[in-house]
This record gives sequence, C-alpha cells and structure tokens, in this order.
Amino acid sequence: MDASGGDDRERRDEISLLAEELVQLSVKGSMVVPSSKPTLICTVWTEKMYNTDSFRAHMKGIWKTRKKFEIQVAGQNLFLIIFETEDDLELILEGRPWIFRKSLILFDRLCQAVERDQIRLISSPFWIKIETCFPEIDKKDLLHAIGGTFGGVLRSEISEELCRLRINLDVQKPLRRGIFVVTDHVSKVWIPFKYENLPMFCFGCGRMGHGL
Repeated sequence: MDASGGDDRERRDEISLLAEELVQLSVKGSMVVPSSKPTLICTVWTEKMYNTDSFRAHMKGIWKTRKKFEIQVAGQNLFLIIFETEDDLELILEGRPWIFRKSLILFDRLCQAVERDQIRLISSPFWIKIETCFPEIDKKDLLHAIGGTFGGVLRSEISEELCRLRINLDVQKPLRRGIFVVTDHVSKVWIPFKYENLPMFCFGCGRMGHGL
C-alpha cells in the first residue's frame, strides 16, 4: 500500500510539472517602438498614483486637435500618443505646459525605437514674466542674458509693460525665484521671475512633482 501511494504521488508530481511546462508566459520587450504616424512619448511628473483611463479621458477632453489621436500605455507612467497629422502633434507641443491633476506632463517626440530605461523626460518649456525692465537696461539684452542661464531662449516677447521669456525648465531642479543683474549703469538689482501655468510644486524644496 505504501509503495502504491508513493507511485501515485510521483505520478501527480509529473503531471504537475508537465502542466507548468505548458504555461505560456507573455514577457513585454524593453523597447518602446513608435508608430508609423507622428508619435509623442510622455509621462506625468508626480509621485502619486493615478488611473490611466482617467489620464486618457482628461487629455482627450482638453486637447482640441483637428483629427483624433490615440493614447497607448508604454510602461509604468509612460504613454505613447499617436496623431493622424504632424500639425496636431506640433499643436500639442506648442501648447505646453500641459497639466494633469496639478502635475506636469513631460513630452518628447519619438522617432525611433528606444530602450525603455534610456528614456529621459526631465524638461518642459515655460513662459516667465519679467515685469521689472529698467530703462537703463536693454530689454532684448536682458532677456538673452537671463535665457542663457536656463540654457537658451526659445522665444521672447517685449512690450512697454513687461517682458516674457520662454525657456526650458529642468524639472529635477528647484524653481528659481529670480536673478540679480549688474550692469555698467545699474548696481546689483533683484529681478523676480513670475512663471506662467506652473503645476504643483513644493514650497519647501522648490521642486515640481510634489507638494510641501
């Protein structure tokens, strides 16, 4: 009886192993591949969890593109946005920054396949208002100098009342409150920055992506 019981257990073990061998595992590749259509890759700069369906619904509600677009999940907190036309893609890039639940959405154009761990989405363009434009300082020179401290000027606007500067912000760094300016005609003067359409940021460390 004991021998027979042992044989039965061995047979059951063999059957169990065979069943496990028949399981088909689906392993996602590490490559993120763009569509043949104009494609953006994006992420939400946040530490909070969120529902991907809610993200899709939100973006489709606020983006006014001429044709439909598709949002595909490409990984954890990573999306592919596929457009029918290049004009619609450019419209979305031009409209940055875009916000989802008070958090910044970071974008980049995806033109070729890339390893998921090589994707670095860490910057976004913002407008800065500079209301203190002293008559002794040439406004164009001032904006160019300030933009240089951010890595360059994307665009600038100058009027009698204020100056506006579009620059790329590195979201890993604290927001800068302003800058001291010194010229031959002006001693050290503090010029504050007023950022437009800022997402949630921490008043303690000055970084975007979380609150205080």
